[in-house]
Amino acid sequence: MTPTATAAKNDAKNDAKSDETVQAIYVTALRNTHALEKQAAQMIQRQIERYESYPDLTQALRLHKSETDQQVTRLADLLHGHGEDRSLLKDVVTQTVGNVAALVHSVTGDEVLKNLYTDYSVETYEIAAYTSLIAIAEEAGHTRDIEILRLSLKEEERMAEAVFKQIVPVTKGFVAREARGEKADR
Repeated sequence: MTPTATAAKNDAKNDAKSDETVQAIYVTALRNTHALEKQAAQMIQRQIERYESYPDLTQALRLHKSETDQQVTRLADLLHGHGEDRSLLKDVVTQTVGNVAALVHSVTGDEVLKNLYTDYSVETYEIAAYTSLIAIAEEAGHTRDIEILRLSLKEEERMAEAVFKQIVPVTKGFVAREARGEKADR
């Protein structure tokens, strides 16, 4: 074999290995984001079940719970379309973490405030995750997936804004209820 043919063969092997690596990174990111969304769905559900005094926040959470359930389905469909399945272990672990986080906050006197901070941080985390996932999809050449991922990104951006807008009114409502001696934590 000539040196040029050998170099071309090595380049082809390296390209194939690189493509496999990018695909593996993409599938892992899809699985991680799927698990993240399942955790978020659990956390949101626990909050919806507990909030009594904050109807605007509850309404935003109900809407986003529906979106999150759709995101879980879309991510599962993308994984399936790439011949993969979600990680059952990651699903169990992240759902457990979501439930533990909700439980920890539920025993504090300022549960609604702590959950509000957590909600905002989770939304910004999800925005970063989807932004990264879109970049990986571009690198992997999965242009059909990008539109689906952008839809979820827009939903997360909308929810982050909605939660941010609730910080002041919920905080003031919490303070007012506490000052009146009312139950304010939820």
